[in-house]
Amino acid sequence: MKGIYLTQEGKQAIEAKIAELENYTYATQNIWIEGQNSGMLEILEDILSSAIILPVEESFYTVENKLKYHCGRTGCSKDGATLREYPNGVIIQPKQ
Repeated sequence: MKGIYLTQEGKQAIEAKIAELENYTYATQNIWIEGQNSGMLEILEDILSSAIILPVEESFYTVENKLKYHCGRTGCSKDGATLREYPNGVIIQPKQ
């Protein structure tokens, strides 16, 4: 699978669901449910193995300040700083 982006929270939620399904599968003797859970486990594990984990910042200004700080240290351009600080992108948390 390609093109799946998760936050750290999303990754943890999927890992928790995997653990829940593994525990349920081992505890039950129902073959149909085990097969169904096995398929779900494979899908979730595939998602995790191919997902890109993106950082979450609280605002655009936090991102901008981080880039300014990086450029001040290294003397690079803002584009260069963006590629170094956020090579896969960043999620800016919406206002609540």
